[in-house]
Amino acid sequence: MGNNIKTSSSGENFSIAALVLGIISNIVAFIPCINVVALVTSLLTIIFAVVGLYRAKNANSSALLAKISLVLGIVALVFSIILVLVYGFIIGALSFWD
Repeated sequence: MGNNIKTSSSGENFSIAALVLGIISNIVAFIPCINVVALVTSLLTIIFAVVGLYRAKNANSSALLAKISLVLGIVALVFSIILVLVYGFIIGALSFWD
């Protein structure tokens, strides 16, 4: 008499992809020359997390991984935008002194 409860993992693949991209985005956002890449990867993180969240809600499965990925994507996007502006102002100020 085994327990044959089938749990749905709908949206889990998108959530895992979003989690990996979110971690990469948060790391790359702080590297000065390539932090523009974090803009693209954080946007992909947000898109994948929303798709994973939508699929998990429709299948009544856990959406925790998608929510964590969404937060990571938003944090990476904010950090990358701020740091792109800061690095741009620094480079602009340095070129002003030449």
